[in-house]
Amino acid sequence: MLINNLANLNRSTRGAIFTALIIIAAIAMYNWVVAPHLAYLSAAQEYESAMSKIAEKNKTVAGEVKAKTKKLEELSEQLAGASSKLFTTDEAKEFFSSLQAISEGTGCIVNSLNIAASKPFSKDKQSEDSSIVIVADSAVLSITGQYNIITRLLEKLQNYPKKIWVDSFKMESPNLSSTLLKCDMVITIYTIQDKKD
Repeated sequence: MLINNLANLNRSTRGAIFTALIIIAAIAMYNWVVAPHLAYLSAAQEYESAMSKIAEKNKTVAGEVKAKTKKLEELSEQLAGASSKLFTTDEAKEFFSSLQAISEGTGCIVNSLNIAASKPFSKDKQSEDSSIVIVADSAVLSITGQYNIITRLLEKLQNYPKKIWVDSFKMESPNLSSTLLKCDMVITIYTIQDKKD
């Protein structure tokens, strides 16, 4: 019936219908074949653009990580250098318990040895989030001996493997006729302690 109706149409109408059918078929073919490929190409271009941005950002982050790693290594070396000069808690106890023997070993007579309470190192030099604390431990040492014996004790303290500070030093002659001198000094050491301890 449709074919009979088409046969009855004049030639220009039939041409218009066939043209319309060809256009509809072309649009359908475009939507089924070409449009998905164009969408895929567009997505591939966007993906490539996004990947290049991510690669650039990764390069920037890698540079920052490298710089931070280098800084961390430098700080670790500085900490290791400083730690080698500072006492641990056990080393501090051992040092103070042997201080009288060290003094007597040089020939000094120990009059008194008083260990002061530990006090934290200056808070503005230590960050709050640090896992270690540096504590100043002091002892007041009063000795009697000849000048060369007292200087030998000071040399021994200065040559100790860890850093020892003599904060105050007072030497006097209790008796003008004697070669013995009385010396009072405050000896300070710095101890690294873990905040957990």
